[in-house]
Amino acid sequence: MKAAGGFSNDASSLDSGQQAIRAHVEAVIASPLLASSPRRAGLLRYLCERALTGDGEQVNEYAIGVDVFEKSDSFDPRIDSIVRTEMGRLRQKLKEYYASEAPDSSIRIELPLRSYVPAFTISSVEAPAVYKRRKTDVPDAPGKSSSSPVRVVLAIAMVAAFLVAGFLLWRIRGRSGHAAGTTIVVLPFLNLTGDSSKEYLGDSLTDELTEALAESRDLRVVARTSAFQFKGKGQDIREIGRALNASAILEGSISTREDQLRVVVQLIRASDGYHLWSRIYDTKPADLARVETEIAQSAGQALLPSQKAPAQDARLVASPNPEAHDLYMRAIYQLQLHTPDSLRESLRLSQDAVRIDPQYARAYFAIARAENTLSAIGEISGREAMELGRAAAQKALAIDPHFSDAHAYMAHTTYVYEWNWPEAEKEYALAFEGEGSHGQAHSWYGWGLMTRKRFAEARSHLETAEELDPQSPNPRQNMVTDLILEGNFPAAKRGIAGIFKLYPRSLVGIRDVGYVAILEHNCDAARAAAQTAAEWYPEQSDKTGSPTMKARCGQAEEARRQLEKMAKDGEKEFVSPWGLAQGYASLNDADHAMEYLEKSAEARESVILYLQIDTLFDPVRKDPRFLALEKKVGLR
Repeated sequence: MKAAGGFSNDASSLDSGQQAIRAHVEAVIASPLLASSPRRAGLLRYLCERALTGDGEQVNEYAIGVDVFEKSDSFDPRIDSIVRTEMGRLRQKLKEYYASEAPDSSIRIELPLRSYVPAFTISSVEAPAVYKRRKTDVPDAPGKSSSSPVRVVLAIAMVAAFLVAGFLLWRIRGRSGHAAGTTIVVLPFLNLTGDSSKEYLGDSLTDELTEALAESRDLRVVARTSAFQFKGKGQDIREIGRALNASAILEGSISTREDQLRVVVQLIRASDGYHLWSRIYDTKPADLARVETEIAQSAGQALLPSQKAPAQDARLVASPNPEAHDLYMRAIYQLQLHTPDSLRESLRLSQDAVRIDPQYARAYFAIARAENTLSAIGEISGREAMELGRAAAQKALAIDPHFSDAHAYMAHTTYVYEWNWPEAEKEYALAFEGEGSHGQAHSWYGWGLMTRKRFAEARSHLETAEELDPQSPNPRQNMVTDLILEGNFPAAKRGIAGIFKLYPRSLVGIRDVGYVAILEHNCDAARAAAQTAAEWYPEQSDKTGSPTMKARCGQAEEARRQLEKMAKDGEKEFVSPWGLAQGYASLNDADHAMEYLEKSAEARESVILYLQIDTLFDPVRKDPRFLALEKKVGLR
């Protein structure tokens, strides 16, 4: 009898394979990297044992908390992040083990991100040293079969390796044929109407399907930011799947037939391009919202046939006013264009949508998104954006209390605007409770944890954000910031290199290069980074190098002159008070440093929450005014 993949399913062979895995687990646990941490060792043993007995997919964060870490029945993993933290640490220890202590191991254990099912890799098994042929041994006679111990052992070892591999594949994949942790990406729908004014239909349909599918806890959905990186590029489905770590891809097109829209949609397996499901919908524009719900339901059922479709939630089935829905779709299209004019147009369209349909929660949140993005590109102040955006998000939540994205936005702004971390954590818990996969929520929460010096937890969430939004710079940039502020400069440099692979002229990336160089007291590298930034972005105010760099590299007078010029420029345009404070702190000028730190707090710059972890402020850290400001913004 054979299991999936053609491997023997003989009970005695499987027992031998399991014994080999268990012996390897104990060897890993006995290594110096894990021997000093019984909790981490227990976690590894628990996860591997559950996988080997076929129960791996039943393991979740709550079960680990109770079974491994002896939490009470009231354990809430949304608030207590011990499991995510220890999973991140164990994942790193395994990498270190195979890199340093067992680089030639024939069995390897990996812990995939966002999964509690270990992945076992079986490579060729080497015979024990006692059976290795020595150079002085007489070779086998030509034409004769060998019965030497080495060949017997190798044959047995290879068979055992295949048996173990087959067993694990059979156990982990299960009878459904779907690997644990299905990840789907919705690619931008093609506009085949021949009318460029209809381009908004495909983009907004993509956006709404992404949100609808993300309502399922059993699907991981790649964020829209990464999906839109592939718009119009015509890349092979398998390449896109690899780039986004997606196992399934939903794509389609919109065309017109007389007075109707034709929506063609197909669900494709990313590994080989196999079509799992497809359908054609002929619909009136006014019924497009209903079609979106049907597509999300059908795609979810195709991927998770034994479970309830994600979009069957009543709040998703309810269709908005058709005219308001069309305005919302146009607003989302303008939002994706990401220019000052398009963002203002998105804001106007969203406001028109809620005037027509005051119960349209997503249109209210589109207002918050537009306000937030206008602030991010420097068109309006952060304070203005948060005041208006929070009002819109609160209306969205009043209509739909389970709106995950709106909870995440409220959490982030509660921390940045009100400096209320306890309340922000409650909002994040609500965001994660209802979400299937929202990279932005994890990125924001990771950033907040970092400012609280909870670095290991921060990295865990930022890794999740990067997995869900692999083509977006934001999670990567936050991870680099975390590593810099934690003092892990080698890892930070590797992270910066990753940003440059995606965005070769990243301004944030080149500034981080200079920041690391300053902290490492490498003035030549810091000057080179400043010069490169000036060449790439000549419109930036620090064209000839940052005053912080000059202050720390023996150019105090020049640094002071530049700071004074920047302060004067700030009377006519926005100049970051935080940047000025960094420069003055580097000059040991506590009075001016505190003056601009107070202005940074007043402007609600998010970086004010770096007070405890930015070492550039070490020269003024013991100043009573500095300590008082830390308390004022909720860091003490």
